[in-house]
Amino acid sequence: MNTRRLATTGVALVAALALGLTGCGTGTDADAPAGDGGATTTGAAAASSAPADARAELGAAAQKLNQQSVKMKLTSPVINGSGVMDPATKTGDMTLKMGAEGTFRILMLGNDVYLKVTGMQGMPKKWMHMDATKLGKSGQLNLMPDGDPGGAKQMVQSVVDVEKTGPGSYSGILDYTRTKPDDKAIQALGDKAKAVPFTARVDDQGRLVEFAIDTQVLHESLGTMITTYSDFGAPVSVKKPAASDTQEAPQELIESMGS
Repeated sequence: MNTRRLATTGVALVAALALGLTGCGTGTDADAPAGDGGATTTGAAAASSAPADARAELGAAAQKLNQQSVKMKLTSPVINGSGVMDPATKTGDMTLKMGAEGTFRILMLGNDVYLKVTGMQGMPKKWMHMDATKLGKSGQLNLMPDGDPGGAKQMVQSVVDVEKTGPGSYSGILDYTRTKPDDKAIQALGDKAKAVPFTARVDDQGRLVEFAIDTQVLHESLGTMITTYSDFGAPVSVKKPAASDTQEAPQELIESMGS
């Protein structure tokens, strides 16, 4: 099985799962870690410099991703996808298309994660099952860690600067290393991961509806990754794959996708 290739399909998958699909969050200065937290960046303001009202508004909008089910759509030059997630029941169904790297479909039912990869040579035709509790909070496939099913709290420390640019519109800088500090793929990006531009839009009900990340600063081929959120509160139904169509994921894959 080509688990090594699967585990290293690139920055795009890591970026999508780390930020694009789980939204963004901001916090008050009291939420920031003690010390510099490794977040000092060239041209990026410290977290405490962001206007309190902009941080509070965007943070509240992101936190709402933890309160309702939501439909997501992701578009970028190298990765496109869509899915649904219900934080209350910890269920989700997401599909990510990565061109020549294949298509990834991820199902979540509580602590059970099922991954199916098509279009990649050497991968099994069956669903691969993983225990989310063994992936770690920073694991690439642990989309709804305990205590933060929508991923908003996990994102609180990622924003190092944000400003309100218009009604419901924001722009700022993200530090990926704050989001998933133990993720080896993000660590490998070095200082590039500490100053990633973003824009965001919030609707008239104060909900995050669009989050765009300029991931070309990580690699020129990645371009801008845009995630939109819609259909808040719609029912989410995820069916467990049949036992005959399921196998346990190899330990190598679990370790590479974990924290």
